[in-house]
Amino acid sequence: MFTTCAALLAASVSAMAQAVPAAPAKDEITTLNPFVVQSETDTGYRTQQTLVGSRTAKNLMEIPSSISIINKEQIEDLNAVEVHEVLQFGVAGVTQNQTINDDVNIRGFRTTFSLRNGVTKTGYKRNPMFDVERVEVIKGPGAMLLGNNSFLGGGVNFVSIKPTHTSSGEANLTFSNNSYVRLAANVMGPAYTNKDVTIDYRLTVGGLTADKDKEIEQEKQNFVGAGVAAYFGPNTSLLVNGYFFKDNGYFYWEDFLDYTTTLGTTNAPMNAKLNKYSSKSFSPARSKDAFWTNQDSFVDLTFIQKLTENANLRLYYFGGNLVDRRRIVRGITITADNHNLIRQDIPVRIDNTTNNIQGDFNHKLKMSGVVLDTTIGFDAASTYSRQAQSVNTTIPNLDTANINNFAADDAYFSVPRPGAGLAHLTDVINRPTTKSYYFQENLSFLKDKVILVGGLRWFKPGGTDRNNINGLVTDRPDPTFKTHKYGIVVRPVPAVSVYYTDSENAFPQVGFTDRFAGNDQLGAPLSTQEGKMKEYGIKLDYKVSDKISAYGSYAHYDMSLTHVRTFGILPEGKPAGSIGIVESAADLAQGWELEYGVRFGSDVGTLDLIGTYANGDSQTAADKTLKAADFVPTKSSLMARYGFTSGALKGLSAGASYFDQSKKRNANFWIDFPATYNVFSRYVINKNWSAQVNLNNITNERYIVAIAGNGLVQTEAGFDGKFAVKYKW
Repeated sequence: MFTTCAALLAASVSAMAQAVPAAPAKDEITTLNPFVVQSETDTGYRTQQTLVGSRTAKNLMEIPSSISIINKEQIEDLNAVEVHEVLQFGVAGVTQNQTINDDVNIRGFRTTFSLRNGVTKTGYKRNPMFDVERVEVIKGPGAMLLGNNSFLGGGVNFVSIKPTHTSSGEANLTFSNNSYVRLAANVMGPAYTNKDVTIDYRLTVGGLTADKDKEIEQEKQNFVGAGVAAYFGPNTSLLVNGYFFKDNGYFYWEDFLDYTTTLGTTNAPMNAKLNKYSSKSFSPARSKDAFWTNQDSFVDLTFIQKLTENANLRLYYFGGNLVDRRRIVRGITITADNHNLIRQDIPVRIDNTTNNIQGDFNHKLKMSGVVLDTTIGFDAASTYSRQAQSVNTTIPNLDTANINNFAADDAYFSVPRPGAGLAHLTDVINRPTTKSYYFQENLSFLKDKVILVGGLRWFKPGGTDRNNINGLVTDRPDPTFKTHKYGIVVRPVPAVSVYYTDSENAFPQVGFTDRFAGNDQLGAPLSTQEGKMKEYGIKLDYKVSDKISAYGSYAHYDMSLTHVRTFGILPEGKPAGSIGIVESAADLAQGWELEYGVRFGSDVGTLDLIGTYANGDSQTAADKTLKAADFVPTKSSLMARYGFTSGALKGLSAGASYFDQSKKRNANFWIDFPATYNVFSRYVINKNWSAQVNLNNITNERYIVAIAGNGLVQTEAGFDGKFAVKYKW
């Protein structure tokens, strides 16, 4: 199989290489600031420019926020195929909530969806990384900067590979156990050039197929993506990205707990432990009875016009379409005998279409040593989302002690069920709309040693919800509200910046509290929630010499979500002590984070090292002694690589990584995470061919990630080894 695949890879690469036009003998295309990031200064794992912090390209040292960037070199060393593999390293304060999608916890607050090129992208599976050149994480309330009010803890942004004017390409073929094969290929270069117009292109193809340890699970992906960068003279450009991604793999919450040792309550969680029958190969159903097909496509266009020497315009469009079909067969509860699993059969239909437009105008005014950098703009988004779902509980229980006996399933699945042959039990259509507009001022003086940042954004939501079962249509709440971000950066020397920031999201609430008895709704109206953050920190980017540099950041944060709707003792309860809907003060999270990197070069090779450490605490509004669900108090990671640049070992690089985090509360359970260790090595042959080995979780720790019920658990499977062959030109 390997010989055949290698031959196919070589043939494909040769054909792609012949199709690439030769690079012209002129200089690289001049990029257009301030809406274009320059990546030429990236060295090793260090990246210093981003758009996500302010809508315009800024150096991390100039931004009063904690922003972490995982660049292409680090992604390649990890041979990462999903975002959780990279967020473990180089990013402090971000932890994994689930294994099946990009759901993360940032500083104690949940972030369900990711961003693609700065815009929220709906997805219920892991986002593809075939065409991703880096992953950015911005921490704290993101409404002002991102134009999306849902990001409280922060956001994770996937950045597409940009076409270049230099002809290049690469094809990477990866193998692993369970018949795992993954192909990712990118080719780019000039498509058309004359004295007035230059057009560059990128083409991406990818695919993944694999069996899994669990019979019910499989992986099957197909990906086609493209990018075009067109430059019309020195002042105008148009960048287009898009892809079509089909993921027919099935993976879900497949495991269950030991009933006798994991009973607990919210206030007295117990340590979670996998059931002895919940083995690495256990499946709650058969693959022929379950499926999950997912078809995802998107396109975005960025138009940039340099109006004057100091004024620039950016117009942006994003369109996404998701078609999600599944029939999930899952456990939900393990009974007191500790081996009978109560199950659910859940057919689901999801259709989601999103359109988003943005406009930004930037102007720089320079006067007497002072620079006023002004950006104003708007966002507008509309979404069509239909979700139909049935939860069928008549499926027979599964005796996990006799796992080969699925005879009762044959009779169950032979009959039409709600959502599978019959009408769905629930069927809703949501059409939310959001309009917003903002301005941001950056005032710098004393030769950029002091930078003041301030911005406001106003939101106007709207839209409708429709119940397709009874035909009832209701209007969505449409209050206008404001968010902000303020900050200051002081750079006493070029290598150091000290910053402070104050940012906020707002979440209007509909309804009333209770007053005398539960659900009487006779109390005060629910107040608007405020997601607040105050943060200060210090950043370092110091070049000791041509061969030694150090970079990193320290951040201390204090975050809260006010006016949390919860249950408590009513102010005028009858009888006294009656419980109902109340508003408690706030969910809180405080802590500090450290991210650091070192690059050391010698005549023989180069060492790159990055590390993180996060330490924090949290409290819930309902009970100040209770930590927020999924909040991880401590997390640490370390990743290092040494590459030989001369001598007998030239072309060889080797590295290792370490990751650990403290236990977290998940519902009524404590989940404890073991330390995991990875090693990797690459050998480059004649600058074109390379071979790479990644050995992940070498201690083979199989551990729990998330719990939704004692019969519904997600786990990491343990050791994962990969072998990859790459051709690069």
